[in-house]
Amino acid sequence: MRFTARSLLLGALVVGATATCVRLGFWQLARMHEKHVLHTAQRALLARAPLELEQALPAAPPETGSRVRLRGVWDLTTHVLLSGRTHMGAAGVSLVSAVQLESGERVLVERGWLPTADARIAHPELFPDSLADETGVVLRLARSPHPTPWAALPSERASARVWSARVLEPDSAAARFAGPLAHWMVRVLPPARAGSAPIPEDYVVPDETMHLSYAIQWFGFALIISLGSLALALRRGPQRR
Repeated sequence: MRFTARSLLLGALVVGATATCVRLGFWQLARMHEKHVLHTAQRALLARAPLELEQALPAAPPETGSRVRLRGVWDLTTHVLLSGRTHMGAAGVSLVSAVQLESGERVLVERGWLPTADARIAHPELFPDSLADETGVVLRLARSPHPTPWAALPSERASARVWSARVLEPDSAAARFAGPLAHWMVRVLPPARAGSAPIPEDYVVPDETMHLSYAIQWFGFALIISLGSLALALRRGPQRR
């Protein structure tokens, strides 16, 4: 059986494509293992007892993904509404306020979801005064090279400012919240107290099993390419005799 330049080239392409798919499949399996280790550590961090914060900020920032319990008073002078947030298919915003500790230092807290008709405007300044006692997960405040501007919203109390933002950017927050501000934030964890508003959102550690499905797909592609090419070659072989 003689091999032409064309058949050799096609064979090389089939081998290369098959090897590439197999390599990508093993890469996805490696990614699944890496994510499994990472997510296991995240779940272990969430399972720890929360760090109690009431008097002052700790000397070292708490670990991202760990839990803290904040006790202080709500700063009623400034609120941020993170626009375009949904809950069970309903439009709304996510409310961010600051908890003031005994030292006067503040921690930004994403308190949860509020329903709004336009996914932008709400009036948290009308909430009754209350002490803060919230347990949540510590999240990093990431700086953006091109932060989107915050927009001032109408407030029904002269002493309170309400802002609309897409994301909570630390420099923008520091410019609008008075007093020393933590370089990290807290997202309140469910369950909410009965009848409370806003509604805290779940903090879900991602599932790494999607990488397994990707690996199976790549191995499937490799099998289809190799077996399909072999079947095509065997089919054409007798016709050329």
